[in-house]
Amino acid sequence: MALNYAGGFKETVAELSDYEKAGLDIVFVAEAYSFDAVSEMGYIAAETERLKIASGACRSTRALPRCWP
Repeated sequence: MALNYAGGFKETVAELSDYEKAGLDIVFVAEAYSFDAVSEMGYIAAETERLKIASGACRSTRALPRCWP
């Protein structure tokens, strides 16, 4: 299923919870429109019960601290 990137994490997870109740078992999360995929995946994991979460595309450098000013 494709995630809705219009809105925030709460709106996305509320929608996913409904789909999970209807039988959805996996969702792919990718970084898009400045959404941080890793944070969204963690939020989805905390708010759903059995949904499998996979990453589509993530920039690994986004989570690293900056080493220069």
